[in-house]
Amino acid sequence: MNKRAWHFLINTFFVVTRRSYKKALTLATKHLAALAANNFDPVIAAIEASFTAVLQAYTAAEQNLNAALGTYFGKTQTVEELFEELNTDKLSYWEGQLHYFYQKGSTKANELMRNRSAFQQGTYEQRILAIKTFGDSCAAIADLVPLSVNVLAFHTQIASARALQLTDGEGRVDLLRSLRQTAHEMLCHEMYGNLGLLMHHYRKAPLQVERYFDLTLLRSRDDEDTDVEVVIYAENALSGTEIAGATAVLTRASGEQLTRQTDEKGKVRFLIDNLTEPEDVSITITAAGFEPFIETGTIEPGEDMDGTVQLMPIPPTPPTPPAPPTP
Repeated sequence: MNKRAWHFLINTFFVVTRRSYKKALTLATKHLAALAANNFDPVIAAIEASFTAVLQAYTAAEQNLNAALGTYFGKTQTVEELFEELNTDKLSYWEGQLHYFYQKGSTKANELMRNRSAFQQGTYEQRILAIKTFGDSCAAIADLVPLSVNVLAFHTQIASARALQLTDGEGRVDLLRSLRQTAHEMLCHEMYGNLGLLMHHYRKAPLQVERYFDLTLLRSRDDEDTDVEVVIYAENALSGTEIAGATAVLTRASGEQLTRQTDEKGKVRFLIDNLTEPEDVSITITAAGFEPFIETGTIEPGEDMDGTVQLMPIPPTPPTPPAPPTP
């Protein structure tokens, strides 16, 4: 006889977002905002600090995949920038957390992280692998599980940045999809864990836990997550100012064209209803006095896309010199 799992033992965050990365991002962003609003409480501050790294990794993985698909036009963090963050911030934090439990220079501390050279020398792939190895090693030790979450979240973030940097191709997109899935699972695991921590913290006033999660999202139906919103901001590539009145055309795989004008803030919005499978689209933006922008990419069910498009001004035509006088 099959027994249904106790509902408290089902990760509701994964269940309700398994078909919508958009919903996962919205739910997690609101959760972090609620934690930040209550971080005067040391328990909540600790939960916020841990969850911030996980959400950053998920956001980066999502943006990098969409950039590879041509559906994200904003700035993504580069591998070089992330290695700089590793050197100036992450390594010091990791060492501090490690040495809180294992004295610096001890056999166990040296076994896990002898020095920084593995993270700072060698190829990008060797250094990224060192981060993953360190995170996996910490995950096997109960006291270091919170540290492993921070390390493995950063690994996902820098690995997706590296994948985006590599040569174009379907293999790169597949890798970025896999990294996003890893980040999604980590995000849902952390929210589920946070629910447990909050339930314990507010065990004498359990209704307080509701403040930390958007229950409307947790209770909404999956079939509402097939709509896609495409939002684009057009700006002058040289001055950074918004371009109002630009014409934006989104062409779907069927040949259907949706045409919109940017508003006074340079914003244009498309809504695609009931998208049930990935679809290739192209976006063209034109404006008087600017070179046209043309981009192709793939949109996916339930995944909004947004970004900023920079149009290059057309240089003025130099005046025609006067004809030489007739002799």
